Amino acid sequence: MTSGSFHSIDISSIIINRESRQRRELPDIPALAASLQSRGLINPILVQRETLVLIAGERRLEAAKSLGWTHIAAQYEDEVDPTELRALELEENIRRVDLPWQDHCLAIYEYHSERKKKEPDWTLENTGSALNLSAMDISRKYAVASEILAGNTMVKEAPKLSTAVGITSRAKERAAEAIQAQITRDLASPVKAEERPESIITANFNEWAPTYSGMRFNFIHCDFPYGIGADKFNQGSAPLHGGYSDTADDYFRLLETLRDNLPRLASDSCHILFWFSMKFYNETLTFFAKTPFKIDPFPLIWVKSDNSGIIPDPERGPRRIYETALFGSMGDRKIVRAKSNAFASPSVKDIHMSVKSPEMLAYFFSMIVDPNTRMLDPTCGSGSALRAAETLGASHVLGLEQNPEFAERARTELEKFRRNSNHVRAL
Repeated sequence: MTSGSFHSIDISSIIINRESRQRRELPDIPALAASLQSRGLINPILVQRETLVLIAGERRLEAAKSLGWTHIAAQYEDEVDPTELRALELEENIRRVDLPWQDHCLAIYEYHSERKKKEPDWTLENTGSALNLSAMDISRKYAVASEILAGNTMVKEAPKLSTAVGITSRAKERAAEAIQAQITRDLASPVKAEERPESIITANFNEWAPTYSGMRFNFIHCDFPYGIGADKFNQGSAPLHGGYSDTADDYFRLLETLRDNLPRLASDSCHILFWFSMKFYNETLTFFAKTPFKIDPFPLIWVKSDNSGIIPDPERGPRRIYETALFGSMGDRKIVRAKSNAFASPSVKDIHMSVKSPEMLAYFFSMIVDPNTRMLDPTCGSGSALRAAETLGASHVLGLEQNPEFAERARTELEKFRRNSNHVRAL
């Protein structure tokens, strides 16, 4: 007996080949049975013609059995076109409770694509209805699958679906912010490519900031002199590489310049990573309380795993082998992904008296830097922060260094890095 291309099959004659099917629970059978009783069977099950081995529709079959049905509408495998057959196979696979979340999302993506081949007007809402998933659920899983297929390793390697959804959502939001910022900049003052500033300029931040009128930055990395007289420490490397003034007056003047010029420097949505000395912890927090930045009071910590550090008083105190940075944002800017707030790596001794480890910077920067990032470093020193940001794909970096010799060294290192790297790497 047939109805269109459907066949009424004796339920007792249908074979479930358990060895060829994934052993799994069959969820929500009572709810499905209630639906069958009120609406009937909308989608027939799928069986092989000769053997009547079940191919797809085990939940529907079990629900029909629970209602006491003796027959059920079915299609034969050879009656279904390949696109429809693949969609049915995917639908069956999606309902597996033991399916890894990555495969589950990818199966939903493929199912939607197969359905859309047959029906160009097919929507994600249609896919959600067909799979009994909410509009929000189907949208999130489809977006996650899109990121996986685009090669986003952070999403693919996320420990669980909720983490992948968060990474995907934040990436979309940051990309949208970047597009809007670009539109705003272009409308205000179009800039030709050849007029864009170079990556490292020789300038004093206190003098440069009040005159700046270019693009605004969505990440500011500050490694100001700490105001602790490091250039005078006996264990320091100032005599070897050349020093810079490191007084409390220097530190607080730079803070004031940053605060007074934030509207011209920082995007409405912006992150800041700010290195400081614990000597001025309370003063620094008090300063930021008067800015638009919301600062996490728990600092990021770089532990120098080679035990390197300054001993301010060798006869009375310990060696200081860690450095601290405040992390914050304004405009509710989302991170790329969460990272631990401490990282251990060796100190770096190369072209500058105070160099932050590029490995450590890249670790912390991976929370906030992606291809939508425009970073400003007002006192870039050796340029290690600029190199770390470019490693993570930042679209634009700008560093200031007032010492011409330091600035030239930093340019040389940045160009060397660009020549010897693929420019964008996933860390």
